[in-house]
Amino acid sequence: MPTKLPFKVSPKVETVECGNERTGILEFPVLGDITVREQAFVNDHLATNSTFLEIARISNKIAKSQRIDPLAAHRFLTRVISESLGQSDKKFSDKEQGWKIKYAREIEELSAFLLRNQWERQTVTAAALIRFRIEGMEEFSIDDARDLAANLVQEIFAFAVLEQTGDREMLSDEEMDKELEEKLGK
Repeated sequence: MPTKLPFKVSPKVETVECGNERTGILEFPVLGDITVREQAFVNDHLATNSTFLEIARISNKIAKSQRIDPLAAHRFLTRVISESLGQSDKKFSDKEQGWKIKYAREIEELSAFLLRNQWERQTVTAAALIRFRIEGMEEFSIDDARDLAANLVQEIFAFAVLEQTGDREMLSDEEMDKELEEKLGK
């Protein structure tokens, strides 16, 4: 735990519980943000999983093959992925429908990459919060987090997102999908 600072006004002590009787309940201090140490841990362990680079790689492949602007290919891929998440009802042109078929393998690989990347982000973030916020858990690892129940990891991740955004309501699965969609657009 960090050294106690001589605050003029001490931070409000608040905690949140994640989990249930089946998964176990963990209590986390609410800090109102992710700590530098937590963010560095997450960044260090996710540095090679760049969503942007993977989308750019496939966008460039489509752009080169179809002789279109890479940004147009990127927008196309983002719409396809959004559609697969049930987040888009936009129609595709006949040409784009053809691209969906022609690049089905790449699109499926991208979808699988994004799902793995999102799950890894949740797992690493849960490990970071357990490791740095729960006393006595300094050695808790990402592999340890992989052994937790999936819904517990998701709940801890949702808490981490709330800490970053300041929003106190837990995110639904749809909101987590929307967050992933927004990251795809960047």
